[in-house]
Amino acid sequence: MPRIATISPVWGCSVADLRALAQEAEAGGFEAILSPEVPPYNGLSNAQVFAEATKKIKVGTWITNIYMRQAMITAATAMTIQELSGGRMVLGLGVSHKPVNDKYGIEMGEPVEKMRNYVKSVRSFIDGTAPELTLKREVPKIPVYIAGLTKGAAKLAGEVADGIMPYLSTPDYIKTLAGYVAEGAKAAGRDPKDVDITLGIPSVVSDDLELARKSAKRGLSGYLRFPFYQRLMTNNGYGEAIDKIKSGTDPMEVFTDEMLDSVALVGPADRCRARLEEYRKAGVALPIIVPSPAGKQSNVEVMKITAATYGG
Repeated sequence: MPRIATISPVWGCSVADLRALAQEAEAGGFEAILSPEVPPYNGLSNAQVFAEATKKIKVGTWITNIYMRQAMITAATAMTIQELSGGRMVLGLGVSHKPVNDKYGIEMGEPVEKMRNYVKSVRSFIDGTAPELTLKREVPKIPVYIAGLTKGAAKLAGEVADGIMPYLSTPDYIKTLAGYVAEGAKAAGRDPKDVDITLGIPSVVSDDLELARKSAKRGLSGYLRFPFYQRLMTNNGYGEAIDKIKSGTDPMEVFTDEMLDSVALVGPADRCRARLEEYRKAGVALPIIVPSPAGKQSNVEVMKITAATYGG
């Protein structure tokens, strides 16, 4: 079957649910199940839960905040999960958002340079070349992906990462990001084909299209208050709507059906699958389905629907 991955709920869930979600995703033939990270939930710990509950599906983070941990701790934790899982770990790294980091007294500095140095440091601790190490630990190579919504982050992914993890992007903008990835890869003497182009795609599957749209808008509108996503949606072609939000308009009031359909999979299963193919044709090698409920559904119910819609 074509490559497909998914995630656990953005806002966290119980450990029991994490186990059940991972098992459903594995049974559905998904390549990977990844965990977001919103405090007090821990993306790396969640990945370990996935690993212990499954046998073959890849596990990892989508994404873990580089400002929350020293590179050594991130590397050491990822190595434990890699050993535990038998080589199934995928390490997704990101910088989160200024409003989030401000709450924790974190000065972001220049995020692209911070990420560049962090990836190099993590890799050095994993491969044993870090000068601080007095012990060496052998585990299979851990692929490192980085979140990327902008030209700078995409070029960096091409330069130093095994893949890029954008979100809320139109097929046209994914083509643009992939071009930036290729630029970065070529500048670093790498083959752009070695960099995995993924995309997190929101999904609300329901035979009731209006319910699906309402649920999706309710879940996604808050993102439009974050500066990074405002820039992204402007790059997606919705600058006028973002200007209204910056002027004080409620995001729900400007979140049109057109805007939603351009960045998400909503409605009946056939409609969602057809739209997913447009992303694949635009160059998304690994779609990462970001499932949400249509109305009142449990986390496990949503994953069952997701697996039935997109799985094998």
